Amino acid sequence: MTDTVLVTDLETGVRLVTIDRPARLNALDGATLAALHDAIATATDTTRVIVIRGTGRAFCAGNDLKWLASGVLDDLAAHMRHQDLMQRTWEMIGAAPQVVIASVNGLALAGGFELALACDIIVADAAAEMGDEHLRKNLLPSGGSTQRLPRKIGQARAMYYLLTGRRMTGAEAERIGLAALAVPGDRLEEETLALATEIARTDRHALAAMKATVRRGLELPLSEGLGLERWMQYRYRNDSPALVAAVKGFAGKG
Repeated sequence: MTDTVLVTDLETGVRLVTIDRPARLNALDGATLAALHDAIATATDTTRVIVIRGTGRAFCAGNDLKWLASGVLDDLAAHMRHQDLMQRTWEMIGAAPQVVIASVNGLALAGGFELALACDIIVADAAAEMGDEHLRKNLLPSGGSTQRLPRKIGQARAMYYLLTGRRMTGAEAERIGLAALAVPGDRLEEETLALATEIARTDRHALAAMKATVRRGLELPLSEGLGLERWMQYRYRNDSPALVAAVKGFAGKG
């Protein structure tokens, strides 16, 4: 890790990953992106939930353009390595067995917006500002917003935000179904940790199976998705004794 990405493991099974470059609005230079990747990749089976957040007035402002302009853009191979690591990191979030929550405390723009999109759940400050602003700079996104945003909020709304580069507030993100929760800024940490702790109480096999079933099923026709759900249930039944114990426990309460 670097001193720009802070990792704290709580006894509740929650790992806090904090991007700590407030002077640069938590923008991602090479070292910070690599540290963020490692913070997610090194989570163990004892971690059920990962919370990604930022310090200061931003969640993440995307790539650090000043760092890119300092010589990285002039080196095609170096630039492509950085972009590839970003894409692999966002994809790793989706594939991780842990539930990953984006706690959006302020600005989440361009690549930072794409980072939030890659997470399983977004909890936002109602006054946060989020959006993909690539076209406003005559740039194209490469962290997945053209693919993830339409899948989350529908093509028409996604086109509106992508083609105009307009920002949405956290409250608006909740209203259109992008954020699960939008809360006052002074309650963001409390609400995020409460949600993460609640989820972390669940059997880790069940969490991983549920997440994988939803993520993979979205790429399939309904009939195949339902088949996937049945197959995942059978696999979970074989992999974990928790299912049998849970059913017997609830049956006993009846």
